[in-house]
Amino acid sequence: MVNPTPIKNQELGFYRVPQITELLCISKSTWWLWVQNGKAPKGRKLSPGVTVWSRSSIHAFIEKLEAESTDTTPPEAA
Repeated sequence: MVNPTPIKNQELGFYRVPQITELLCISKSTWWLWVQNGKAPKGRKLSPGVTVWSRSSIHAFIEKLEAESTDTTPPEAA
């Protein structure tokens, strides 16, 4: 289903776990472990079984992960 009125500001709105895990290429269990350990932001409970995270907090979290990346391994010589 196509949204007939797209959101102009993509920072508005919420993500649920399947969307977050797809963005990060991780499993749901990894996401929940990160939330439990404080590595990832805590979500907001909308109702039993429905937890959401603001898009802006997830985008900030991804930027933080990128900044903390320590992968300085040089590419292999051909």
